[in-house]
Amino acid sequence: MEDIFEKWVAAEELGGALVGFCVLDEKGELVYGSPLAETALCPASVMKTLTAGAALGFLGEDFRFETRLMAGSEISVEGVVAGDLVLKGGGDPTLREEDLVAMAEEAVKKGLKQVMGTLRVDEVFFPNDSVSDHWVWGDIGNGYGAGAFGLNVGHNVLTLVFDGGEKVGDTANWLRTEPDMYEGIKWEMEVTTGTAGSGDRVMVYSVPKLPWIRARGTVPMGAKGFRVRAALPDPPRYARAFLKKELEKRGVVFSNDIVSNLAESLLVRHESAELPVIVDHMQKVSDNLEAQCLFLMMGVKAEIEPELVLKEYWEEMGVSFKGLRVIDGSGLARATMIRPVDLARVNFLARNSAYGERYLKSLPGNDSLRAKRGAMSRVRTEVGFVKWGEKEFTFALMGNGLGAVDFWKMREVLLNEIGRVEVDRAGSGE
Repeated sequence: MEDIFEKWVAAEELGGALVGFCVLDEKGELVYGSPLAETALCPASVMKTLTAGAALGFLGEDFRFETRLMAGSEISVEGVVAGDLVLKGGGDPTLREEDLVAMAEEAVKKGLKQVMGTLRVDEVFFPNDSVSDHWVWGDIGNGYGAGAFGLNVGHNVLTLVFDGGEKVGDTANWLRTEPDMYEGIKWEMEVTTGTAGSGDRVMVYSVPKLPWIRARGTVPMGAKGFRVRAALPDPPRYARAFLKKELEKRGVVFSNDIVSNLAESLLVRHESAELPVIVDHMQKVSDNLEAQCLFLMMGVKAEIEPELVLKEYWEEMGVSFKGLRVIDGSGLARATMIRPVDLARVNFLARNSAYGERYLKSLPGNDSLRAKRGAMSRVRTEVGFVKWGEKEFTFALMGNGLGAVDFWKMREVLLNEIGRVEVDRAGSGE
């Protein structure tokens, strides 16, 4: 493997980049480690494999997130709650508007007609900020960089819809937002028209909890109903407004009296899908919100910082980290660092744990290759499992500081060449 990798990494396209590569055999022993296999590099989204494996083991496969609608009192015979309603978040990254509708319907079925107080939200579930200090300004306003709140809804995504102009440079026509937003937001739209077929070149900027959204960039010329995904800056506020409207549509009256009753009576409970379903989606589409909520949830359960939970979990499983720096559970933070050899060992241990088959199925791919990829500007990474002949190997490939290169096509050449040699070796009985 050494000769193959050294020839591969010497390609002109990889000049100046840092590339680490390692392969473990079926027993988890290091078959090959490149010179940078023991150097900590930025993992991007393959960081999610640490989060996924630890969550399955630490939270358990039966774990579900929970969201509750609490009341200041039991519902009276007349259908009255003598106090407030409180929508209490439990960190569920999968809560949808449809779930809030179902909660409103169930509350009415239980006889709710009038609330003497109002509807409040309790989002104080995660002690951490909704976004990391290490997430960059160019990420957190966009859909993939949405913050992780104690109360989330609709993946905390806001869609901006535009029509492109008739010629390059024309102001794009901003049509609407989906969903309709709560009042009070200051919009700064600086979106113009780019060349036909140029795609989404809009950057969205916002600050969690603040009523300000700025969008700048271009949408394609002639595009109709062009959709741009942005981050919802205040999901708890939106969830409150949406649920209150749904309750009122069903005849519930809020008297808005000032009351002091604590909302301790459970009215409606919503549970998420079981953890493996969430992990499947997170791994296959590289969902940052789901990863971050699982990461923070482990911290809540352990009552310590989530980065310590992640590190200690894998150390107890047998990983001896060096150079590890955990900032988040999604890999969105460039300051997160891990060695390729440690990344491979984490995945080998997850694969060979009590939940190993379930973990393997969460990874994209097929029977011959299942792996998780990570990508951000100048970073490409991959970790997973490849079958060469009858044997399954664990590999990790991490490239940092890459230029304009088709890294995935080059990776395919590398794995195919190593696989050919390994199959030939096994056939010759070496």
